[in-house]
Order: sequence, then structure tokens, then C-alpha cells
Amino acid sequence: MRDVGRDLVVDTLVRPLRLVVLAISTVLLVGFALLLPLAEPAPEDWITRQAIAFALLAVVDVVAAVAVLRDRTIGRVRWVLAAAVFTAAALTTAGVPGPQLMTKASWSYVTLGWFLLLVLIEHSTRAAAVLLGAFTAATFVQLVVVGQGARVADLVVVSTLALGYEMSVLAVATASRRIATTAVDAAAREEQARTADAIAEHLHADRRRRYAELADSTVPLLRALTDGTADLRDPRARAEYAVAAARLRRLFAEHDEVVDPLLHELRACLDLAERKGVDVYLGACGSHPEPPLAVRRALTEPVVRVMAGARTSARVTVLGSPTGVTVSVVTDVADGVAAEPEPAARTDVGVLVTSLVDGQEVWVEATWQAPS
Repeated sequence: MRDVGRDLVVDTLVRPLRLVVLAISTVLLVGFALLLPLAEPAPEDWITRQAIAFALLAVVDVVAAVAVLRDRTIGRVRWVLAAAVFTAAALTTAGVPGPQLMTKASWSYVTLGWFLLLVLIEHSTRAAAVLLGAFTAATFVQLVVVGQGARVADLVVVSTLALGYEMSVLAVATASRRIATTAVDAAAREEQARTADAIAEHLHADRRRRYAELADSTVPLLRALTDGTADLRDPRARAEYAVAAARLRRLFAEHDEVVDPLLHELRACLDLAERKGVDVYLGACGSHPEPPLAVRRALTEPVVRVMAGARTSARVTVLGSPTGVTVSVVTDVADGVAAEPEPAARTDVGVLVTSLVDGQEVWVEATWQAPS
């Protein structure tokens, strides 16, 4: 996402530059590539080559203009267009006698670099600089090869003037890209900071709410222990303390970074029963969508309540499916805490709880279906 944002900012900053380069290349196309070759008499074959070169540059200019005016990238065809520019450069100088290179063909030395900028500036300033350097080097090599080494100084002046403007455009484009990268990175860091703050605030508020809820149930129990009114010989009283302790353990487990939060929180809820000597089996089968925190609490709450009175053994299973998850527990409860069967009920977060009681045997199932 950050790369996409950076590209959008780069396009916004570079587009005015592309329009300027398009205007310059169009003026040069008409004023130099078309009018200068026609200004003086020349052999027919040379005129033909100039006409072909003009046609190639015109195609490059039109294709680039369509992309620039529509605010789109040129795409991979840019390399074909760059090759067309080099072909036009070769045609403008082919067959020109050495002594006339700096007169008849000199227009191409100051013109064709702009067409390379036109097709490459929105893609890569580095690629544009490399091809400009290659084009300039080729002109010097050509001048030396045809025996005009004495005119190198003249070409240096011409090339310096042309490259001075072209490299200035590249410098602006490079600065625009750096500004865009800096701006996008700064915006991303700010967004990450805001997101982290929002998450931390949400977690803090959730913890405070959860602690407040637990305080409503645990403070009276602790007060009863303090003032001696709690009768720990009563199995139901011990079960209430076990429920409160399991909820605390679940609360601590909820903030751990684990692969399967539901299974992790179930283990926390079962720990106290195992410490009491209850033989606990916890099994899981099938993958399932991760339930939200409120749903996980609703799925584990029946297990917490049943396991508070577990006597000798308990079997807890988690059955997952692509559309939801079911948590069930079967256990024998201690004397004095046997529960009455309750009708199936759906919690406010969509968890359906079903229970069956057969003497001291209790079976409870909690099922959640993910929203479609």
C-alpha cells in the first residue's frame, strides 16, 4: 500500500514536468525535425531519411502525449519508443559527410534527448540519465570516427547547452521522487502511530471494563473471605471461587499472542481443575475462523462454570469448521453442585448454549457460526 501511495504522489508531482517536456518536444519536433531539414536543398535520399526520422519522432510524441494528457504511464512500450528515438538519431546523421555533421545534423544533437526524457521521465530518472549519456557518447564517437575530431570542442558546447537543460529537468524529477518518498513514509509512520494509539486505547478500555466486570463478582467473594462469612465447606461456594479464579486466568490469557486464541484461553480456564486433580482431556479437530474476543468469552464461559464443579474427569473438545466452531464439555460434578438442565439459549453475541444433565453427569455445548 505504501508503494501505491508513493506512486500516486510521484505522479502528482511529476505530471506538470511531463507536460513541460511534452510541450518542448512538440515545439522541437516542428521547429527542428520538420522545418530545418527543409530549409536547404539536399539529396533526395537524405530528405527521405529525414522524413522517416520525423515520422518516428512524431509517433513517439503522439503516443507520449496521449499518456501524459490522460495522466497515465506509457507502459512497456516506452522501450520501443526509446529505440525509435535512437533510430531517428541514426537516420538524421546517416550519409551526411563528415564536414557537414555539425551543420546539417546538429539539430538532432540538441533535440532528440528531449524525446528520451518524454518517454522515460515518469518511469525512471536513472534510466533516462543513462540513455541520455549513451546518446551523447554516441555523438562524440561518431564525430571522431568520421575524422572530425577537431570539431569535438564545438560538439562539447552544443552538448553542454542541451544537457544543461535536460539534466535540470532530471534533477527536478529526482527531487520530486524523493519528496514523494519522504512524504509517504512520514504519512505511513504517522498512520501507524495513530493506529497503535487507537489499539492501545481500545485494549486499555477493554481491560478496564473487564476488570470492572470481574470486580463485581470477585470483590464480594474476597470480602466474604475477609470477614469470615464465606463457608468454604459448601461445594457451591467453592465452585463460585473457582469460577472467579478461572475468569481471571482467562482474562490474562486473552492478551497473549498465540496462533489459536480460543484453545489458549480454554487451557487457561482448565488449569485450576487440573490442579485440583481432575483428569482433563482437551482435544481439537478441524480449523475454524477466529472468533472475536466477545464470542470467545461466550464460548468458554459454559466450560468455566461446569469445570468449577468437576469431580474426577472432564472431556473438552473443540470442533472447528469453515463456518464456525463448537466447544463442548462432559464431566461429572461433585456432590452438592449438580446443575439442573437449562433450555438452549443464544447469547447476545450469537453463541448457542445447550446443556444436558444426567445425575452427576453434565454435558454442555456452545456453538458459534461466523457471519456469512
